[in-house]
Amino acid sequence: MTAEKIPQLRLILLLLVATSHSAEPHLPAGAKALPSAAPNGRGPLALVNLNHHVLGHARVFGGKQPDLFVAGYGGPQAVHLFKWVDTDADGAPVFAEPMVLKSDFKDKGSVFQRHDGSIIGLWITKEHLVTTVFDREKLEFRETNREKLPKALKSPSSLGVLPNDEGFDLAFEMSNGGKGAEGSPNTEEWRPFNSSGIAMGELRYRYLVGWSAKGEVKQITKAKQEVFFSMHGITCIDLGQGHKRDLITGSRQGNLVFYRNTAASGFELETKRLVAGEDGNALRHPSINPSVAAYPGGLIACGEGSLYFYRFTGKWAKTGAPVFAEPVSVLQERADLYAGTLPSPTTVDWNGDGVLDILAGNSEGFVLFFENIGSNDEPQFLPATRVQAGGRAIQVQAGYSGSLQGLQEARWGYLSPNVIDWNGDALPDIITGDITGDYLIYLNRGTKTEPKLDVAHPLYCDGIDLHGMWRCRPAVAKIGERIALAIVDGDDHFHLYWRIDDFNVEDGGKLKLDDGKLIGTSGGVGGMSGRCKLDFFDWNQDGHLDFVIGTGRVVSIPDRETGYPMAALGQNPVVSGLLGNLVDKALPVKAKKTIGTPLVMLNRGNNTFTRPFVFREEEGLVIQPGGAHETGAVGTMLGKHGPNLLICNEAGRMFLLPGKALKITP
Repeated sequence: MTAEKIPQLRLILLLLVATSHSAEPHLPAGAKALPSAAPNGRGPLALVNLNHHVLGHARVFGGKQPDLFVAGYGGPQAVHLFKWVDTDADGAPVFAEPMVLKSDFKDKGSVFQRHDGSIIGLWITKEHLVTTVFDREKLEFRETNREKLPKALKSPSSLGVLPNDEGFDLAFEMSNGGKGAEGSPNTEEWRPFNSSGIAMGELRYRYLVGWSAKGEVKQITKAKQEVFFSMHGITCIDLGQGHKRDLITGSRQGNLVFYRNTAASGFELETKRLVAGEDGNALRHPSINPSVAAYPGGLIACGEGSLYFYRFTGKWAKTGAPVFAEPVSVLQERADLYAGTLPSPTTVDWNGDGVLDILAGNSEGFVLFFENIGSNDEPQFLPATRVQAGGRAIQVQAGYSGSLQGLQEARWGYLSPNVIDWNGDALPDIITGDITGDYLIYLNRGTKTEPKLDVAHPLYCDGIDLHGMWRCRPAVAKIGERIALAIVDGDDHFHLYWRIDDFNVEDGGKLKLDDGKLIGTSGGVGGMSGRCKLDFFDWNQDGHLDFVIGTGRVVSIPDRETGYPMAALGQNPVVSGLLGNLVDKALPVKAKKTIGTPLVMLNRGNNTFTRPFVFREEEGLVIQPGGAHETGAVGTMLGKHGPNLLICNEAGRMFLLPGKALKITP
């Protein structure tokens, strides 16, 4: 590089810093997640992470029950300590707010307490077993030993600790090495299922290898095909006489897998059994990827989503498996409202008391109701209850073939509800989009104060199930005398439909920008498609319904070249154009990733729309609540001086932002 070009480069690098868009979340100063209005602020215990791993428990603070060590991943990684404070009426433990601990290790560990009261954390790296001791004063795990793992334990995924008279034995989760479908889910060539609808690739499984206190290393499960995809953790559990050192693991699909261990030291595992519920059938955790940890009276399990407590009934199923009660939420005091992972909210007076409540769908496939026990100006929300249809909680999940990314996503739902009086009976009905790309309606057959939903029914257009891009929410509104429904269609365009009857719509045509162009949505194909949360709302109060939109980072509205947020916020087109040939290979400038970003598209008065505007706070920074996968957003009159903006981060927190403090700019 020549000397005369160096000042130019310095100027351009300053421009790069000034115009770059960070992939870090940003909210206005002072913005706080909506809190639980339950007594003592109790609500489900969940970190600001997509996934949780309970590392173990120990009596750190001398309470009646032990305190809990929890790691979070999918978000800021840290190890947390929760102090036990109470036991809820349903038997679930209640904890105080989390303390962040000092630890060089964030996950793949197990914490336990020795008879002498010392607290040990064991951690695995790719090649080592690391021993740490917990310092109560400094709230720190301090490394005391590092030992190379035996060759038979190459890259274990998780470990469990089984105490014995000589110390402890270790169980490790190992992969059998199976390969999934080849290729990338972000290409047109991706085929997770063959032409017969059968999943491609090998089914990947996990099994257990033991490392006894005597130094023996061996496979301890009967086979290498024990649990599909992953176990996500192993716990030693004392279930009474003859079952003092049994094992339970989690699983990708939500089964809890039980192994009776008849050895007083080391391992003698019987064939696996599935942990049973009180009806004798195998339990299935509410969400994907649960890890497990024994806790007095039962078991705590958590994966994507909050923590749950399973109470051991003391009974055994005919299969020989232990019987646990249905799970209940582990609670935290002074908790944020928790809407599950990747929530998509809307506001509606659901129970007819004259104030707006919140309904939200999430990646677990539930619809949650947050009752507002305050007012519209000063809302206060209770923790969620699950909305039912046909007498059972709504839960939509992909199943065997419902995810375009393959069988391993069978337990995700990505449910995105919207609410409207669809059939004119003055009762709110629910219309949903989800992981499958289908659109379903739940008609309300109850009363104004006691909603009662029918089971889901498909919506049809020309006799064909209405279907579009996956993981999208429909926008619904009454326009004139008719009910309108807008979705992202199979061509990846905003598309309008009109209600005919309870279960049928007619084509209203593709929606357009005010320059006549069609409105595209996705930043790519396959897994980079969809993920768009549409909502009709008059943001600028001019009498015309605008679009308020929640997005994921791969959304690119209205086109892939200039759209928001992916193309416009995920790179620096001005700077990269200025750089030209000034930057050589030694100083590459790469496009930065962005994250889900709330958008608004204003209606010009004839159902044509402006290009997207982003919301900015008073300092001019773009509002991005946090999350690459997708971000829910709606305009609402909830809160003072509306319209206001209700948004979510992907870790389940909701934020109500005053509209007057927001600017909209391209």
